[in-house]
Amino acid sequence: MRIDWVSIPYFDGMDAFGQRKLEKGAVRRIFPAGALIFAEDDACAGLHVLVDGMVRIYRVNAEGRLHTLSLLRPVVAFNEVAAVDGGLNPFNATAVTSTEVMVISHTHLLDVMSSESIMLNNTIQALARLNREYIERLEDMTFRTIPSRLAKLFLHQAAYADQIAETPSELTQEEIAAILGTTREVVGRAMRQLMNAGLLKKRGRGVFIADREGLQALADTNCIPEKVTSRP
Repeated sequence: MRIDWVSIPYFDGMDAFGQRKLEKGAVRRIFPAGALIFAEDDACAGLHVLVDGMVRIYRVNAEGRLHTLSLLRPVVAFNEVAAVDGGLNPFNATAVTSTEVMVISHTHLLDVMSSESIMLNNTIQALARLNREYIERLEDMTFRTIPSRLAKLFLHQAAYADQIAETPSELTQEEIAAILGTTREVVGRAMRQLMNAGLLKKRGRGVFIADREGLQALADTNCIPEKVTSRP
């Protein structure tokens, strides 16, 4: 499958010559579902561009607990921090489904960047945005309650991750718990709180937004608004 390189923010605006130079050093790799693409703290695996399939980005703490950072779908680049600084991979990447990626090594990436000023500028901007997202996530983990984080997840599907592959209603409670940095039981209790307050509604096996304004108020104030009962 051929990649439209300029659809990826890092390469947006590059001319045909620059794209060919980039593609010349890219290696195509295919992983079956469940395969480890690369591991955290291993030597730099380079910049990965997801062409097909789904990838889970996660870390594992000392107790063996998995914390999902992102669920990615095409077309998106990942492992950019290690790819730029040449350091160890900051997280694990696993193929959720059969997955195809293009891999660009640290040295090739810097070589192209040295002659493509537009790519250098794009990379600086993208890494700055990534840093802001991590700061926001740290703030959420520090100051927001689980119901507030859950509200934010439903309101903004891309929160807590570069890209969440499914809408929150299509994620399992275990997956939501991993994204929010908590347990499935805590997510279940928070979900019931939001449904009891009329903010979320269960439909079949899915959960959907019933009161967007109330959900936004919870995300903004950290307090669940009182349920308004309609009068005859």
